[in-house]
Amino acid sequence: MPNKIITFTGPKEGVGKTAITINTAIAYAHLENRNVIIIPMDHLSRYEHDKMLGLSNVPSVVDILRILGRESITSAGMLLKGKIPFSNWGVGVLPLAKKRQDLLKLSPDIINGLLSKLSQNFDIFIDVDPYYPMQFFSFDISDLVFWVTNANANSLNATANMFRDINEMHFPLSRFEMIVNLYDMPGSLSPKDVEKFFKQMGKDVLAFMPWEDELPAMFNQNKVLIAENPNSQWIKILKIIISKIIELQPVEKSWASLSSQAEFSHGSDLLWKPLERSGDIFGSSPTQTQVKQQSQVALPEWWEELKMKVHKDVVTVLETERIKISDDPTQNQEVRKKVDSIINSLLQKETQHPLTREQRSRFISELIDEILGLGPLEELMRDSSVTEIMVNSPDKVYIEKSGKLIKTKYRFRDEEQIIQVIKRIVAPLGRRIDESVPLVDARLKDGSRVNAIIPPLAVSGPTLTIRRFSSKPFTDKDLISKGSISADMVEFIKLCVLLRKDIIIAGGTGTGKTTFLNMCSSYIPEDERIITVEDTAELKLQQDHWVRLESRPPNIEGKGEVTIRDLVKNCLRMRPDRIVVGEVRGAEALDMLQAMNTGHEGSLATIHANSPRDALTRLEAMCLMAGADLPIWALREMISSAVHMIVQLTRFSDGTRKVTSITEITGRDENKILTHEIFKYVQTGVDENGKVHGYFTATGEPPKFYPDFKTHGMDVPIEMFWTEEQKKQRMK
Repeated sequence: MPNKIITFTGPKEGVGKTAITINTAIAYAHLENRNVIIIPMDHLSRYEHDKMLGLSNVPSVVDILRILGRESITSAGMLLKGKIPFSNWGVGVLPLAKKRQDLLKLSPDIINGLLSKLSQNFDIFIDVDPYYPMQFFSFDISDLVFWVTNANANSLNATANMFRDINEMHFPLSRFEMIVNLYDMPGSLSPKDVEKFFKQMGKDVLAFMPWEDELPAMFNQNKVLIAENPNSQWIKILKIIISKIIELQPVEKSWASLSSQAEFSHGSDLLWKPLERSGDIFGSSPTQTQVKQQSQVALPEWWEELKMKVHKDVVTVLETERIKISDDPTQNQEVRKKVDSIINSLLQKETQHPLTREQRSRFISELIDEILGLGPLEELMRDSSVTEIMVNSPDKVYIEKSGKLIKTKYRFRDEEQIIQVIKRIVAPLGRRIDESVPLVDARLKDGSRVNAIIPPLAVSGPTLTIRRFSSKPFTDKDLISKGSISADMVEFIKLCVLLRKDIIIAGGTGTGKTTFLNMCSSYIPEDERIITVEDTAELKLQQDHWVRLESRPPNIEGKGEVTIRDLVKNCLRMRPDRIVVGEVRGAEALDMLQAMNTGHEGSLATIHANSPRDALTRLEAMCLMAGADLPIWALREMISSAVHMIVQLTRFSDGTRKVTSITEITGRDENKILTHEIFKYVQTGVDENGKVHGYFTATGEPPKFYPDFKTHGMDVPIEMFWTEEQKKQRMK
């Protein structure tokens, strides 16, 4: 059976917990014939336990660390065994340090490693003051906590305040036992009032310990009451505490897991922090490390069953108390706190399925995500490195990260839970999804684009796709550092935007067209009026004079639709300097080309195409969709005169995205649109890790409109468009 770790603490100093710790340790060691080590978690490095036990030359953890070294102190239990002195009663003491400044040499992982070795041979009693980091650290590693308080208003009020924090940190109340020490001192509250106080906290008092005249004298003389007067009333009541420890069945601890929960930082004092939970009392979000730690918590078989049961109970409480879930993040944060408290209270009553604090934290986090958020997807939504989330079925959730598709460990309970998440996404947008409307496109508040499709259209079950975008748009420096484009190519694009050239950004799905369009739009001068037209608003322009237009699908009756084409036509009446079309998909292509040809130069748009030539072919096809009865030569004449540049983006096999071509439209030769490639990316190979290698280069000839730069006062060196070979030859 694993040895026991017991903590003695309270709401303030002076309540008598040290006397209880020492006397209990002596009695327990005698009755069970076991050695006990008392660990004073004292941030002030005071000495009292060794004197009470008649010990001298007691080393501290820092002393042993100095002698044995960190590796030995956390790995060699037998070496430790000979370093700790024990009294005749079988009780030893191991303080942390003799000087407060020496505490800075310790960290939680050292203490965890030490305790994991000591607990193999000894029972451990921790005596810790109400000093937040150490106290909560002790709670995390203990099998049982004795909360020692006096029967006065100050101690009880401090207890109430501290237990609010204990509840919010998701410690199970079943781990705490209440001891009222010196309950009959003059001026104390009556036992009845004290019991009523703890009942309101959901706890019973384990023991009321009386005042003993001998206790102060014993402390002053460094004597122990149980050795001097074992028949005193105080010692008789102490037997209740000892019985509780003897009955306790400790569990095996995952010390590696406990060590990962604490953080240590150097400063003016020791700072040990237990694991922060999702959406803590300050409303902060968990870090990726914390999310990873939560995901590693072992889950019992009845986890989902308990979650469904508690879920129903929480919904009932929300309805009874008329708590409404708001779309306002500020108000919703308040609701999260209330729901957290409700779930925690329900779990405290759940005796059939006990949870550790780590399991409790994860349980509450997951259930809050289900009730108020997107269920299993919430953790993925918090991870800024995830660019796409794809739910194919309850047990098949994929993400795109660094351009690679990855199957995740996240699971939905069933298809119904997926549908509920979809409904939660689209409902605030005034949209619906059901058998009559089984397909929906929507946008989350953070700008993420959502597509959902359910049966009967989705034969394999409800499917959800979320395209996510960076909260801060990528800059040209970001794209250069990622190897997506060269500095010369960026400079050329910037000059073209300033020169008011009409640019089409082409690429396949997920190649980064919107990201690149955001970057290009950042070069538009601040004194110009920009109007963006999108199917689902994704662009994040930095200029102040920016008007956003977004299309609208038809309602249930098939009415009220506003198409991209409608918006492109309308924005021509809004006095735009620049028109930016998020994605050209259909008949609006004709209106966009007409706008480019009638005084709205400098427009930008994206299009799905795998090459510059494909982009031109698609433009032709989309213009024909508009129903205009134009001969093909006239259509190509319109395209060649309206579009100046095509920037081609490609996603490679290793997940990287690059600008593979910048192509100029130079005119028309009979029925053929003429093009001239100015810059390109040349792939040279793929290494053993699958990483694509290559280089960016100019093609050797400047654009046909190169003289326009000088006309507009732009000093653009001709060498920008030379190949490396041309530069070498010129140097010769």
